[in-house]
Amino acid sequence: MKILKGLFAILLFCALIISCKDSKKEEQSEAVSESVEEISEVQAEEVVQEEVEEVEVEEVEIVEDTGFSYTVNYPKDGELAAEVDATIRKLISDHPSLESEFEKAHGYAVFPQITKAGLGVGGAGGKGLVFENDQVIGGTKLMQATLGLQAGAQQYSQVMFFENKAALDNFTNGKFKFSSEASAVALKSGVSANMVYNDGIAAVVESEKGAMAEASLGTQKFKFDGDM
Repeated sequence: MKILKGLFAILLFCALIISCKDSKKEEQSEAVSESVEEISEVQAEEVVQEEVEEVEVEEVEIVEDTGFSYTVNYPKDGELAAEVDATIRKLISDHPSLESEFEKAHGYAVFPQITKAGLGVGGAGGKGLVFENDQVIGGTKLMQATLGLQAGAQQYSQVMFFENKAALDNFTNGKFKFSSEASAVALKSGVSANMVYNDGIAAVVESEKGAMAEASLGTQKFKFDGDM
C-alpha cells in the first residue's frame, strides 16, 4: 500500500512538472509573438515616415525649381526693403512678361517711389535697392533735375535691369550716366514690355496714377551705397 502511495505521489509530481513546462512554453511563445508584432509595427511606422519625408523633399524641390525667386534682406532700412518687395510683386502681377526680364538680368535696381515736382526748374528723387543674382548688395539714391512745367507732383516706380556684370559694376562704381536722349519703357496694363538694352541697361517705369506721358531718364544721377 505504501508503495502504491509512493508511486502515485511520483506520478503527480511528474504531472505538475510537465504542466509547468507547458505553461512556460506558452508564455514564452506569447512573449515572442508580442515582440514580433511590436517590431513589425515599428518597421511599418519607419517605412511610412520615410515615404512622407521623401514626398516632402520632392515638393520642396519642385517649389525651388519653378518661378522667379529673390531675397530682399536689407537690415539698414527694413521699411525700404518691404516697399521694394511689394513693388516687385506688384509689377510682376500687373505685367507678367516682366518676370522673365528679372530672371534673365544679372542684376537690377528697384525704386519703389520716385517723386517728381516743380514749376519751371524742378526735380525728382527717390531711393531703392540694388540686386545682383537676386540678392540685395546695397542701397541707391536717385536724383534728377527737370525743366519745363510739371503738372503737379508725379509719383512713379522705376526698375533698371543690368544685362551683365560689367553694366552693374559700372553703376555701383558711380561711373554710369544715362545719355541725354535716354528714356524708359512706360508700362501699360495688358501690354507686354518691349525691353531694349543700351550699354547693358534697360529701364521701365510705372506711374501710380496710370500711364505716364513721358519717361525721360537723361538727367538722372545715382549714388550707390554698399553698406548693408
